[in-house]
Amino acid sequence: MNENAVQIGVALVVLNLVAWGGFVALEDEDSPIYITEYITETITEYVNETVYLQEKVEIANVTVHIDYNGAEANATANTNITTISYNVTVIGDNSAFNATLEAAKGNFQVTFSWHPSFGVFIESVDGVPGSPCYWELLYNNETSMLGASSLLLAENDSITWKYNTDWC
Repeated sequence: MNENAVQIGVALVVLNLVAWGGFVALEDEDSPIYITEYITETITEYVNETVYLQEKVEIANVTVHIDYNGAEANATANTNITTISYNVTVIGDNSAFNATLEAAKGNFQVTFSWHPSFGVFIESVDGVPGSPCYWELLYNNETSMLGASSLLLAENDSITWKYNTDWC
């Protein structure tokens, strides 16, 4: 066996011992607390306190803004337009993601991927990729604390997809 294989084996044993030690430390003799139960409870509390505080409506007229923030030269449909707004009506699904898809119809392309842990991730808007920068979601001119698939909109709300260059 080579030296790398031995080092990997030792690292795996140490990692398992640390994980087992953390699990044993979390146990209570009277009522065992399992990590998955704790995570499930935490997620449930977050959803109940944050996501579902927003009103579910059947229909809403909302505004979707696209702020290219200097990347407008790379856009495929709205080339050289710094900001553009679309008034849309969402029916049934009043999420910010659905409003974005409604605004995109016939106007620009949006690409996205779905991640089970946090929902939809916007990869590009109008041909402008979110990498190395990213598309930031603003809700009524404030940074959204929820993702586009979780943020529920009401009548006269607005969202903005801003091409954020702060971290690239």
